[in-house]
Amino acid sequence: MNNNDDPFVVKFITFDVVRLVDQNQKFYGNIKTIDAQRIARDAGMDLVCFNKPQRNELAFCKILDFNKWKYENEKRTRKEKKINKKQTKEIRFSLTIADNDIHHKIRQVNEFLDEGDDVIVTLKLRGRERSHFSLAEEKINSILDLCKEHGKEVNRKKTNDMIIVRLIKHHPAENNNHQLVNQNLELKTT
Repeated sequence: MNNNDDPFVVKFITFDVVRLVDQNQKFYGNIKTIDAQRIARDAGMDLVCFNKPQRNELAFCKILDFNKWKYENEKRTRKEKKINKKQTKEIRFSLTIADNDIHHKIRQVNEFLDEGDDVIVTLKLRGRERSHFSLAEEKINSILDLCKEHGKEVNRKKTNDMIIVRLIKHHPAENNNHQLVNQNLELKTT
């Protein structure tokens, strides 16, 4: 996990001069490493180097509590991962599903879409239901009509015993842009 780009605590003197910022964000400029370590020790903190200096380059160091900084940095990256985490959820319907169950599952689909997840809506036909494929298409279209405010259909796959539809989050800004473009085109043509 420790790359050359990761910050590290300066315990042993490996370079003569560093650029230093202390815990109060005071910039010292170029200072000897020994003096920087002494200032950090007096403050009860660590001297942390944020870059490996190359030839003719100075190391950039800060005085801070390294363990606290590392914890906060890991906490921030975990939070960012959680925010950016996108999942695919699947909701299954059947041809004989009751209206109450449809509304409950539609509510779930809309919640998933509002959270930013992709949703796969599946309608599976069993036994003699396979001979009524047109009823299945009507049912899936009515289900998608109830979801169109929150998501839009990306693709649809049909087999002889099931219909699979993938929905993604609907961005209202996109619709506003399309409406503005359409209005501009109408204005230009008139």
